[in-house]
Amino acid sequence: MKLYLIRHAESEANAASDLDNPTYYYDARITQRGVEQAKKLNNRIKNLKFDNYFCSPLTRTLETFSIVFPSSKPVIEPLIREHLYHSCDVGRQPKKLKKEFNDFDFNNLNDFWWNNNKPINEKKIIQESHNDIKMRLRSFLLSIKNLNLQKIVLVSHGTFLSQITEYMLDNCEVYDCEYNEVCLLYTSPSPRDRQKSRMPSS
Repeated sequence: MKLYLIRHAESEANAASDLDNPTYYYDARITQRGVEQAKKLNNRIKNLKFDNYFCSPLTRTLETFSIVFPSSKPVIEPLIREHLYHSCDVGRQPKKLKKEFNDFDFNNLNDFWWNNNKPINEKKIIQESHNDIKMRLRSFLLSIKNLNLQKIVLVSHGTFLSQITEYMLDNCEVYDCEYNEVCLLYTSPSPRDRQKSRMPSS
């Protein structure tokens, strides 16, 4: 199974020089430049066939997906959202997203999904650790393990995807990789865990 990783088009937060200091860009949208980036990507890959699509619920990824894959419907997957660190990584409630992206299915998206479904002041930024996003990536990889598919698209984010790519993708850059290779790195027990599993119980 091959994964096609796509970072969203340029967002207002990407273009900003004042991100969270002093301007807050909650759930940032893509810029006009981002729209053009997404259109170019659509033109490049419009003849390629994919078996399934997963998209982060943040607005910049949803907007990007709508332009790049206008005839397709993604699985909205909060596990592949961005590392929550800035205001742009704070999401919106499913009912608000549904009003704007009415062709997408948000039925499996819980309220406060960007905060692991825990109610919070919607403008509060609770930063995640790198271990948090590592665990989310692991959970996602395990969730698709038994899919009998050949080509899967993920429309996600720079920091989240850099766990796989080992560098920051450009906006609308595509990176392909083999699922089994990525899965081996992120779902296999660490040497320390294997050591623990061999220790006799007391």
